[in-house]
Amino acid sequence: MAQLTLKFKEMVLKEFSLDGGSKTIGRELGNDIVVENLLVSGYHARVDEAGNDYILTDLQSKNGTFVNSERVTSAKLKHGDQILIGKHLLVFGLDVAEGTEEKNLAEPTMFIEVAQGGPEAATPKPDAAHETSSNSSFERTAVLSLITGNSEEYKINKKLIKLGKGHEADIHIGGLLTPKVAATISTRPTGYHLTPVGRTKVKVNGTQIQGSYRLKEFDTVEVGPLCMQFYYKS
Repeated sequence: MAQLTLKFKEMVLKEFSLDGGSKTIGRELGNDIVVENLLVSGYHARVDEAGNDYILTDLQSKNGTFVNSERVTSAKLKHGDQILIGKHLLVFGLDVAEGTEEKNLAEPTMFIEVAQGGPEAATPKPDAAHETSSNSSFERTAVLSLITGNSEEYKINKKLIKLGKGHEADIHIGGLLTPKVAATISTRPTGYHLTPVGRTKVKVNGTQIQGSYRLKEFDTVEVGPLCMQFYYKS
């Protein structure tokens, strides 16, 4: 069992179980974990259960989300990680007795995308700079999960996925200026490649991409008003 312990100035306020899917964190009462502080955004961050892992994602908050003093857009959590949101601390914990091995708890936190200094710090690299995907990635299902809203997931189960507002789109994106096909995701031997169509602005981790970009697990993708996260699901 995984849980988050909410603390303020070393005082434990409440413990929250992470069982049962995604949990949102923020100042609004509609969150699963409500943090009453003006430095906290209405919907500040989210924790998703992905197989045996737990992924923390910043929901484009105003003041940022920090894990062990590092500002992140997304991070794979490990036992003992300290998440700073506003002036409150959330400590991530795993119950070793329920099957998590000690060696796994000792592994360092994986910071998926550090967002220090603005979008330029998270500039995606060209495809050639990425190492080839391992075969293990294709043993799992690739999905795009909405970061805001209803947490809907879209499986990437075709050789070509179209994103846009036209009837031919596999992932529908609203918006007055959204074209019928705004972007595509193609399945190739090297992985899943996101490509803008026409003059559509497509961003990965907050930075606009030019041409084809090979998606990495936990990349944040923005196409028009839609903001999604790419990852693999067992």
